Amino acid sequence: MRRRAVLQMLACLGIGSAAGAERPRTASRIAQPDLTWAVYYGEDIALEAFAGFDVIVLDAGFKGDIRQIVGQGKDPLCYLSLGEIKRSSPLFGSIENPDILLHENPSWPDTFVCDVRQRSWSTLILERAIPAIVARGFKGLFFDTLDTPPHLEQLDPDRHAGMRLAAIDLVRAIRRAFPDLTLLMNRGYALLPEIKREVDGVVAESLLTTFDFSTKQYRWVEPDQLIYHMQALDALRSEMPTLPILSLDYWNGSDAATIREIYARERDLNHCPFVSEILLDRIVPEPPPCPCRQAGE
Repeated sequence: MRRRAVLQMLACLGIGSAAGAERPRTASRIAQPDLTWAVYYGEDIALEAFAGFDVIVLDAGFKGDIRQIVGQGKDPLCYLSLGEIKRSSPLFGSIENPDILLHENPSWPDTFVCDVRQRSWSTLILERAIPAIVARGFKGLFFDTLDTPPHLEQLDPDRHAGMRLAAIDLVRAIRRAFPDLTLLMNRGYALLPEIKREVDGVVAESLLTTFDFSTKQYRWVEPDQLIYHMQALDALRSEMPTLPILSLDYWNGSDAATIREIYARERDLNHCPFVSEILLDRIVPEPPPCPCRQAGE
């Protein structure tokens, strides 16, 4: 997608709002300048790996004891895809309305793009998915794939009219139904004008670095992509109280020097960074400061 087209779309989408008045911004549940966080999508891990992290994002398939993590003073959040669904998801077999599934995502086999306008989809999320997550002891949700609905509407405005507003309404419904949960949104920049008062933080995934699936290599993000991300996030920096921005970058876990540089650059942007490998199936510790810098070189 060309940067100019994306920026024009973002500007246009900021005009008008979804149904319902915006509520005043309240302080985020995770607002702290030295917040540390991590993402882990494996099934199990020694809980010592989470030492030093305040917020931990886990997959619903995590087999560890969530309440034990809470007992250690951590806030575990559960991954929740709102715009797409995997065939392997426990919710997939509960889909009774075939109209929910639009088509398979060509970039992710066995993952289907969902029609978030369908009432049965929001019912599935609100009455089955989230209650099951809460019952396990999770303290919040990590929203993913919220870029998908507005992107579909941009590609085909006639066929997918109302997708963006439906995504906004779904997030608002979740906030109303579960007011005590911490809500993090991964990207979803086109929804920010309305959603920024409903969530406790925004995750800028692949802000500085990413994984190129075509070459199977980690790389720095192109300047035009970085500009788009930063302009989209600027709206969060001017309103008080400030909404936390958490960054999620990807790099080879054995390259400590580059990972150290990524952390430094993200902190220079006043972001709360985490760097890991693309599969997010292990915790890559933040490298200690470079000895040469400690010596003043």
